[in-house]
Amino acid sequence: MKRRGGFADYAKSYAQAALELGDSQNAVVISKGNAVEVLHQKTGKMMVGEELKVQLLYVLSNLGSWRGKRAREVKNVLKEAAK
Repeated sequence: MKRRGGFADYAKSYAQAALELGDSQNAVVISKGNAVEVLHQKTGKMMVGEELKVQLLYVLSNLGSWRGKRAREVKNVLKEAAK
């Protein structure tokens, strides 16, 4: 995916997490003012099952402004996988 800027970077981060953080049991919670960030340990395993479905929904929510034929194809595949 060559899309850059806006929420595309977030979508890429969520997709990368789906590929690297599967079965992650160890997480560190960091408070930053009013925000909370959760850092997971890299496992090198792909997420599966419900964990993957939720992650794909995060990816899709950040690809809302991506347009065109290729965008429709990719979004349809992600939607099907998230069922």
